[in-house]
Amino acid sequence: MNLFTNFKVHLMSFMISIFKTIRRKLSDERRFFQYARYAIGEILLIVIGILLALYLNNLNEKKNVRQDQIKVLTEIISNLDGSISAFERTIQTEKSYLDFNRKIQDHFEKKLPYDSILDIAFGTYFWTISTNPVTGAYEHLKEKGLDLIENDSLRQRLSFLFESEFTILKEENEFWSNSFQQNISYPYHVRNFRKYFPKDQASESYEFAKPVNYSTLLEDPYFLNINAEIISNRGWNIRSLENLILEMEKLKKSIQLELDRLSK
Repeated sequence: MNLFTNFKVHLMSFMISIFKTIRRKLSDERRFFQYARYAIGEILLIVIGILLALYLNNLNEKKNVRQDQIKVLTEIISNLDGSISAFERTIQTEKSYLDFNRKIQDHFEKKLPYDSILDIAFGTYFWTISTNPVTGAYEHLKEKGLDLIENDSLRQRLSFLFESEFTILKEENEFWSNSFQQNISYPYHVRNFRKYFPKDQASESYEFAKPVNYSTLLEDPYFLNINAEIISNRGWNIRSLENLILEMEKLKKSIQLELDRLSK
Protein backbone atom coordinates (compact mmCIF):
# COMPACT_ATOMS: atom_id res chain seq x y z
CA MET A 1 0.00 0.00 0.00
CA ASN A 2 1.61 3.29 -1.08
CA LEU A 3 1.77 6.64 0.69
CA PHE A 4 -1.28 8.14 -0.96
CA THR A 5 -3.42 5.06 -0.37
CA ASN A 6 -2.53 5.25 3.33
CA PHE A 7 -3.35 8.94 3.31
CA LYS A 8 -6.77 8.28 1.77
CA VAL A 9 -7.56 5.52 4.26
CA HIS A 10 -6.54 7.60 7.28
CA LEU A 11 -8.39 10.65 6.01
CA MET A 12 -11.58 8.72 5.49
CA SER A 13 -11.29 7.01 8.88
CA PHE A 14 -10.70 10.33 10.60
CA MET A 15 -13.67 12.04 8.95
CA ILE A 16 -15.96 9.08 9.51
CA SER A 17 -15.10 8.96 13.22
CA ILE A 18 -15.83 12.68 13.61
CA PHE A 19 -19.12 12.48 11.78
CA LYS A 20 -20.16 9.37 13.69
CA THR A 21 -19.73 11.30 16.92
CA ILE A 22 -21.70 14.30 15.63
CA ARG A 23 -24.35 12.08 14.09
CA ARG A 24 -24.84 10.13 17.31
CA LYS A 25 -25.21 13.29 19.34
CA LEU A 26 -27.66 14.90 16.93
CA SER A 27 -29.63 11.69 16.59
CA ASP A 28 -29.90 11.32 20.33
CA GLU A 29 -31.20 14.86 20.58
CA ARG A 30 -33.63 14.14 17.72
CA ARG A 31 -32.56 17.14 15.70
CA PHE A 32 -33.37 15.61 12.31
CA PHE A 33 -32.58 18.48 9.95
CA GLN A 34 -29.23 19.19 11.53
CA TYR A 35 -28.49 15.48 11.35
CA ALA A 36 -29.39 15.44 7.65
CA ARG A 37 -27.13 18.37 6.89
CA TYR A 38 -24.23 16.78 8.70
CA ALA A 39 -24.87 13.49 6.91
CA ILE A 40 -24.71 15.24 3.54
CA GLY A 41 -21.60 17.09 4.63
CA GLU A 42 -20.07 13.80 5.72
CA ILE A 43 -20.63 12.32 2.25
CA LEU A 44 -19.27 15.41 0.50
CA LEU A 45 -16.12 15.51 2.60
CA ILE A 46 -15.48 11.81 2.04
CA VAL A 47 -15.83 12.35 -1.72
CA ILE A 48 -13.54 15.37 -1.58
CA GLY A 49 -11.01 13.39 0.44
CA ILE A 50 -11.03 10.56 -2.10
CA LEU A 51 -10.67 13.00 -5.02
CA LEU A 52 -7.80 14.76 -3.24
CA ALA A 53 -6.03 11.46 -2.61
CA LEU A 54 -6.50 10.44 -6.25
CA TYR A 55 -5.19 13.81 -7.40
CA LEU A 56 -2.08 13.53 -5.23
CA ASN A 57 -1.55 9.94 -6.35
CA ASN A 58 -1.79 11.02 -10.00
CA LEU A 59 0.78 13.75 -9.37
CA ASN A 60 3.11 11.19 -7.84
CA GLU A 61 2.73 8.84 -10.82
CA LYS A 62 3.46 11.66 -13.25
CA LYS A 63 6.54 12.56 -11.24
CA ASN A 64 7.76 8.95 -11.35
CA VAL A 65 7.20 8.75 -15.12
CA ARG A 66 9.08 12.01 -15.59
CA GLN A 67 11.98 10.74 -13.50
CA ASP A 68 12.06 7.52 -15.55
CA GLN A 69 12.19 9.55 -18.76
CA ILE A 70 15.02 11.70 -17.45
CA LYS A 71 17.01 8.64 -16.39
CA VAL A 72 16.56 6.77 -19.69
CA LEU A 73 17.23 9.79 -21.89
CA THR A 74 20.36 10.66 -19.90
CA GLU A 75 21.60 7.09 -20.39
CA ILE A 76 20.85 7.26 -24.12
CA ILE A 77 22.94 10.43 -24.44
CA SER A 78 25.80 8.60 -22.70
CA ASN A 79 25.41 5.66 -25.11
CA LEU A 80 25.38 8.01 -28.10
CA ASP A 81 28.61 9.61 -26.86
CA GLY A 82 30.17 6.14 -26.65
CA SER A 83 28.98 5.26 -30.16
CA ILE A 84 30.29 8.53 -31.59
CA SER A 85 33.74 7.94 -30.07
CA ALA A 86 33.82 4.38 -31.42
CA PHE A 87 32.69 5.52 -34.88
CA GLU A 88 35.34 8.25 -34.99
CA ARG A 89 38.08 5.70 -34.19
CA THR A 90 36.73 3.38 -36.87
CA ILE A 91 36.72 6.17 -39.45
CA GLN A 92 40.37 6.96 -38.75
CA THR A 93 41.32 3.29 -39.03
CA GLU A 94 39.32 2.82 -42.23
CA LYS A 95 41.00 5.86 -43.78
CA SER A 96 44.45 4.48 -43.01
CA TYR A 97 43.51 1.11 -44.54
CA LEU A 98 41.97 2.89 -47.53
CA ASP A 99 45.30 4.59 -48.20
CA PHE A 100 46.90 1.14 -48.54
CA ASN A 101 44.20 -0.03 -50.96
CA ARG A 102 44.63 3.06 -53.10
CA LYS A 103 48.41 2.69 -53.06
CA ILE A 104 48.00 -0.84 -54.46
CA GLN A 105 45.49 0.37 -57.04
CA ASP A 106 47.76 3.17 -58.24
CA HIS A 107 50.81 0.92 -58.38
CA PHE A 108 49.04 -1.79 -60.37
CA GLU A 109 47.25 0.55 -62.78
CA LYS A 110 50.62 2.06 -63.68
CA LYS A 111 52.18 -1.45 -64.00
CA LEU A 112 55.04 -0.42 -61.74
CA PRO A 113 57.66 -2.98 -60.68
CA TYR A 114 57.55 -4.59 -57.26
CA ASP A 115 58.64 -2.37 -54.38
CA SER A 116 58.96 -3.59 -50.79
CA ILE A 117 57.22 -0.40 -49.69
CA LEU A 118 54.02 -2.14 -50.76
CA ASP A 119 54.48 -4.99 -48.28
CA ILE A 120 52.59 -3.23 -45.50
CA ALA A 121 49.75 -2.58 -47.95
CA PHE A 122 49.79 -6.22 -49.09
CA GLY A 123 49.60 -7.29 -45.44
CA THR A 124 46.53 -5.20 -44.55
CA TYR A 125 44.57 -4.41 -47.72
CA PHE A 126 41.90 -7.07 -46.97
CA TRP A 127 41.36 -6.20 -43.31
CA THR A 128 37.89 -5.21 -42.19
CA ILE A 129 36.79 -3.36 -39.11
CA SER A 130 33.33 -3.58 -37.58
CA THR A 131 31.91 -1.15 -35.08
CA ASN A 132 28.77 -1.86 -33.12
CA PRO A 133 26.91 1.07 -31.56
CA VAL A 134 26.17 1.16 -27.84
CA THR A 135 22.49 0.28 -27.44
CA GLY A 136 22.05 -0.75 -23.81
CA ALA A 137 19.96 2.28 -22.79
CA TYR A 138 17.67 1.92 -25.80
CA GLU A 139 17.15 -1.78 -25.06
CA HIS A 140 16.26 -0.80 -21.49
CA LEU A 141 13.74 1.70 -22.86
CA LYS A 142 12.19 -1.01 -25.04
CA GLU A 143 11.74 -3.19 -21.94
CA LYS A 144 9.91 -0.36 -20.19
CA GLY A 145 7.96 0.48 -23.35
CA LEU A 146 8.76 3.10 -25.97
CA ASP A 147 5.63 5.00 -24.92
CA LEU A 148 7.54 6.08 -21.83
CA ILE A 149 8.93 8.86 -24.05
CA GLU A 150 6.04 11.32 -24.27
CA ASN A 151 7.59 13.40 -27.07
CA ASP A 152 6.27 11.70 -30.23
CA SER A 153 8.87 13.20 -32.58
CA LEU A 154 11.76 12.28 -30.30
CA ARG A 155 10.43 8.75 -29.80
CA GLN A 156 10.19 8.24 -33.57
CA ARG A 157 13.72 9.53 -34.16
CA LEU A 158 15.11 7.24 -31.48
CA SER A 159 13.33 4.26 -33.00
CA PHE A 160 14.53 5.10 -36.52
CA LEU A 161 18.17 5.44 -35.44
CA PHE A 162 18.37 2.33 -33.28
CA GLU A 163 15.99 0.06 -35.20
CA SER A 164 16.75 1.09 -38.79
CA GLU A 165 20.04 2.94 -39.20
CA PHE A 166 22.04 0.85 -36.75
CA THR A 167 20.51 -2.36 -38.13
CA ILE A 168 21.64 -1.48 -41.67
CA LEU A 169 25.14 -0.76 -40.40
CA LYS A 170 25.27 -4.07 -38.52
CA GLU A 171 24.04 -6.07 -41.52
CA GLU A 172 26.58 -4.45 -43.84
CA ASN A 173 29.40 -5.12 -41.38
CA GLU A 174 28.31 -8.73 -40.98
CA PHE A 175 28.19 -9.25 -44.74
CA TRP A 176 31.57 -7.63 -45.21
CA SER A 177 33.35 -9.62 -42.50
CA ASN A 178 31.45 -12.92 -42.64
CA SER A 179 30.84 -13.21 -46.36
CA PHE A 180 33.24 -11.16 -48.46
CA GLN A 181 36.36 -11.43 -46.31
CA GLN A 182 35.98 -15.05 -45.26
CA ASN A 183 34.87 -16.35 -48.65
CA ILE A 184 36.69 -14.11 -51.13
CA SER A 185 39.44 -11.74 -50.03
CA TYR A 186 41.11 -13.79 -47.29
CA PRO A 187 41.20 -17.12 -49.21
CA TYR A 188 42.73 -15.27 -52.17
CA HIS A 189 45.24 -13.59 -49.88
CA VAL A 190 46.58 -16.78 -48.29
CA ARG A 191 47.04 -18.36 -51.75
CA ASN A 192 48.91 -15.44 -53.26
CA PHE A 193 50.78 -13.76 -50.41
CA ARG A 194 53.18 -14.82 -47.71
CA LYS A 195 53.13 -13.03 -44.37
CA TYR A 196 56.42 -12.07 -42.74
CA PHE A 197 57.54 -10.26 -39.60
CA PRO A 198 60.32 -7.66 -40.03
CA LYS A 199 62.65 -7.40 -37.06
CA ASP A 200 62.64 -3.62 -37.19
CA GLN A 201 58.84 -3.38 -37.26
CA ALA A 202 58.04 -0.35 -35.14
CA SER A 203 54.34 -1.07 -34.70
CA GLU A 204 52.20 -4.16 -34.33
CA SER A 205 49.20 -2.32 -35.73
CA TYR A 206 49.92 -3.58 -39.24
CA GLU A 207 51.05 -6.77 -40.90
CA PHE A 208 53.48 -7.33 -43.76
CA ALA A 209 53.22 -9.69 -46.72
CA LYS A 210 55.04 -10.37 -50.00
CA PRO A 211 53.40 -11.63 -53.20
CA VAL A 212 54.18 -15.24 -54.06
CA ASN A 213 54.57 -14.15 -57.69
CA TYR A 214 54.37 -10.40 -58.28
CA SER A 215 54.36 -10.65 -62.10
CA THR A 216 51.36 -12.98 -62.07
CA LEU A 217 49.61 -10.86 -59.48
CA LEU A 218 50.16 -7.73 -61.55
CA GLU A 219 48.25 -9.26 -64.46
CA ASP A 220 45.46 -10.80 -62.40
CA PRO A 221 42.20 -8.81 -62.85
CA TYR A 222 40.58 -10.79 -60.02
CA PHE A 223 42.97 -9.23 -57.50
CA LEU A 224 42.28 -5.74 -58.86
CA ASN A 225 38.54 -6.42 -58.63
CA ILE A 226 38.86 -7.54 -55.01
CA ASN A 227 40.86 -4.45 -54.14
CA ALA A 228 38.35 -2.21 -55.95
CA GLU A 229 35.45 -3.77 -54.00
CA ILE A 230 37.29 -3.17 -50.75
CA ILE A 231 37.92 0.48 -51.72
CA SER A 232 34.23 0.90 -52.49
CA ASN A 233 33.15 -0.68 -49.21
CA ARG A 234 35.57 1.37 -47.13
CA GLY A 235 34.28 4.54 -48.76
CA TRP A 236 30.69 3.53 -48.01
CA ASN A 237 31.54 2.69 -44.41
CA ILE A 238 33.34 5.99 -43.84
CA ARG A 239 30.49 8.04 -45.32
CA SER A 240 27.86 6.06 -43.40
CA LEU A 241 29.64 6.51 -40.08
CA GLU A 242 30.18 10.22 -40.71
CA ASN A 243 26.48 10.68 -41.51
CA LEU A 244 25.48 8.69 -38.43
CA ILE A 245 27.71 10.86 -36.25
CA LEU A 246 25.99 13.99 -37.58
CA GLU A 247 22.59 12.41 -36.97
CA MET A 248 23.54 11.36 -33.44
CA GLU A 249 24.84 14.84 -32.60
CA LYS A 250 21.52 16.34 -33.73
CA LEU A 251 19.61 13.74 -31.75
CA LYS A 252 21.66 14.49 -28.63
CA LYS A 253 20.67 18.17 -28.87
CA SER A 254 17.00 17.24 -29.17
CA ILE A 255 17.27 14.89 -26.19
CA GLN A 256 18.94 17.62 -24.14
CA LEU A 257 16.11 20.04 -24.96
CA GLU A 258 13.63 17.41 -23.79
CA LEU A 259 15.64 16.86 -20.60
CA ASP A 260 15.62 20.61 -19.94
CA ARG A 261 11.84 20.63 -20.35
CA LEU A 262 11.34 17.63 -18.07
CA SER A 263 13.61 19.07 -15.40
CA LYS A 264 11.63 22.30 -15.03
